[in-house]
Amino acid sequence: MTMHYLVTGEMIEETLAGKSRDETAMYVQRVVKPSLEALGKLAEEGKIVGGVVAGARDCAFIIDVESNAEVGRLLGGLAFWGDNRWSVTPLQSFQSVLDQSRESAQAMQRMVVEN
Repeated sequence: MTMHYLVTGEMIEETLAGKSRDETAMYVQRVVKPSLEALGKLAEEGKIVGGVVAGARDCAFIIDVESNAEVGRLLGGLAFWGDNRWSVTPLQSFQSVLDQSRESAQAMQRMVVEN
């Protein structure tokens, strides 16, 4: 069974602080571009949905994987993994929440009837 996670990555500004234009261009070519290409490939494969936040250096996507470890492997495999602050939030399906709500309501009704 796959699980969905909301993943956001915020670029650590200090990564580029003090770098020359040539150094920044090299960083983009060697680190940013391969990372975005890898994420683009995952999007093409249907494993993620998302993108780069318009006008910013942040990214946000929903990933569909089998385990927490798989999320870690995917993020750790990105060239810019260490240059971003990552936030990973497990998502619960709408149907799952509806099922829980229904079960809770039934349990409360049983408690009322028994008292």
